[in-house]
Amino acid sequence: MSLKSAGRFLLIIAVTYTCVAAGFTAIELSKIEREAQFTRETQIPLILSQTRNAVKTERLASLIRALYLARDRRLERQVQLQIQALAQGFPFEAGANLVGGSKRVAVLAKEIAAARQQARDATKANVALFTYEERATAAYGEAIKIVDEMAKELSSDAALVADNITEEIQARAARIRYTLLLTVLVPGAFCVILLLLARRHLAKPIMDAIANLERINGSGNTLPAGSKPVITEIALIGDAVLAYGVTASELRRKNAVLQALAEEDPLTGLANRRTFETFLKSSLLDDSKPGGTALLLIDLDHFKSINDRHGHQVGDLCLQSLALMLTSLEHLSNPLAARYGGEEFVVVYDADSEEQALLDAEFLCRRIASLRVPIADGHFLTLTASIGVAFTMSSKDCQLNEAISRADKALYLAKSSGRNRAVCDKAIARGEVAGEKTTD
Repeated sequence: MSLKSAGRFLLIIAVTYTCVAAGFTAIELSKIEREAQFTRETQIPLILSQTRNAVKTERLASLIRALYLARDRRLERQVQLQIQALAQGFPFEAGANLVGGSKRVAVLAKEIAAARQQARDATKANVALFTYEERATAAYGEAIKIVDEMAKELSSDAALVADNITEEIQARAARIRYTLLLTVLVPGAFCVILLLLARRHLAKPIMDAIANLERINGSGNTLPAGSKPVITEIALIGDAVLAYGVTASELRRKNAVLQALAEEDPLTGLANRRTFETFLKSSLLDDSKPGGTALLLIDLDHFKSINDRHGHQVGDLCLQSLALMLTSLEHLSNPLAARYGGEEFVVVYDADSEEQALLDAEFLCRRIASLRVPIADGHFLTLTASIGVAFTMSSKDCQLNEAISRADKALYLAKSSGRNRAVCDKAIARGEVAGEKTTD
């Protein structure tokens, strides 16, 4: 999947979710609005009507008690009219029990009033009152019972309506809560998943590519390839970095070969003339060392005759044997052995004095004389060398070319003095040879 395709896919998901969430929210809000309208237009008026009916029922009970306790015909008549008015005031939609109960209470009120009137008439006629009072009491008891039942029914209906409204409000709150949770949690979960995917398929491959670049600049080795990123562009970057690492490693290897060719002599493995000159110049410029710089210019004696008599292969073997010996100069301080050209070699190191440099050169002559180079038929060839020594304390006293020239003059003096010996350049100025011929 390309980065462009991934962006389009995420955009489609975001737009789709937004549309779905907006539609779902709109539907839920419409439902809540309709339910709120139903509550406002139906249930709340019903509660108010039942409240009014409850007040009427309580008033009706009070009037029945007042009628029963009244002993005045005029007062009884007023209370009875109020009871009839209340009984007629219950609307038809209040329910058959309430309407029928209120009418029955009005009838019982008439019976109570009639019984009380009959009782008063009986008193005037000196007739027993027990029967009329019993009728009034019975009517009163029945009326109170009916009023109590009406009150219970109103209370039960009101509680039912209140419970319904409470349940509806709770259901609305739950739907609102779930809607909010869905609109918040789903994007949150999506963002978390998106971050995890971005970390695995976007950030991690980029960090691996950066780490590979740093390793290429350092050790040159790249990290092992992991799982391929899903995003095409990121995968291409990772592949390009790995390819760059392979190319860089190959270039580094070739550069190392070229560096070796530029700094080393291919036949002997010693440093070449260019490296020697750079090292000598640096050594001459170093004023921090306590002594000075010693330069030994070594030339194999009768090397041309060796080549002519035994062949160039034996000559190369002689050069390689001398080079191998020159690689083991641990007794010298900071030495560099190099092939100067042909059969000439040089050794540069830090020495304390001219005398010490000359002693080191004479020791080197003896070591060269002890070399045995194998030739045909199990025989060995013995080598000797002449060494020119130049010693200087600092670059102020001697420059690069001057030091080489002094060593070359000393070497010429060693050759002309019989070979197989070491001569210091200061012997030229003093008119003497500063070295003895060594034994083979």
